[in-house]
Amino acid sequence: MALDEYRAANRDNWNDRVPIHWESDDYNIQQFIDDPKLISDIVQFDLARDELGDVSGKSLLHLQCHIGHDTLSWARLGADVTGVDFSEAAIEACKKLSAESGTPGEFIVADVYESPQVLPDRQFDVVYTGVGAICWLQDIKDWAKVMAHFLKPAGTFYILEIHPMAWSVSVDAHGDQLVLDWPYFESAGPQEYDEEESYAGTGKVAHTRQYNTPHGLGETINALIQAGLIIDFVHEHQFAPNKIFPMNEPAGKGLWKMPEGRESDLPLMHSIKAHKPE
Repeated sequence: MALDEYRAANRDNWNDRVPIHWESDDYNIQQFIDDPKLISDIVQFDLARDELGDVSGKSLLHLQCHIGHDTLSWARLGADVTGVDFSEAAIEACKKLSAESGTPGEFIVADVYESPQVLPDRQFDVVYTGVGAICWLQDIKDWAKVMAHFLKPAGTFYILEIHPMAWSVSVDAHGDQLVLDWPYFESAGPQEYDEEESYAGTGKVAHTRQYNTPHGLGETINALIQAGLIIDFVHEHQFAPNKIFPMNEPAGKGLWKMPEGRESDLPLMHSIKAHKPE
């Protein structure tokens, strides 16, 4: 699999994150192994709002599945899951988690854009992608085509993701005011930065170089429409699964929110559900 410099750098970075996340309290991998009823916080968020609906008996493809924590949560809810990620280390972790937790799942190494060639003639009832995924991709239109490609007629697409406005801002030096300091639209191209720490765990990565590409909410919605999908809903949420800003406060069930009285300042996540016409 030949990747451009951006995706190759990101893959190396994510390979380094795998052992850090495996040991992280944020993922609670050992608890997931020990408790066959445990469902990840992200999937519980979906369940609490009944956004994706019942997946029992359905085939579900999770693209950019990382170490499979969310993927196997859907399997525990009755789905026949397939997880895909461009990190070989992540896919090995998925297989290990599947075996040690006794939760069945199929896991395959593939870059998102090349996954149709790696999984030829495969279609699914549900195509799912989770938090912190699409910012690593350069072309949202080609991404949307892949989502549509993998869906069966009448199949469901669902994404829960960090809101692009939350990516676009940070806090000032005093730690209490939001400032715009990151592009919002994809046309800005890959944004290069170096970071030793991940969002979960305490270890440091050896490959610090990363490239994020912003995608405005309208760009993502229109890409899905242009790929032939019909939008069922777009929701904006006041919660996030990690502490995006220093001012964020715990909201329970592994979630974070803006401070009391400022919940309306900024959306932290968004979700989109769509389906493929019959």
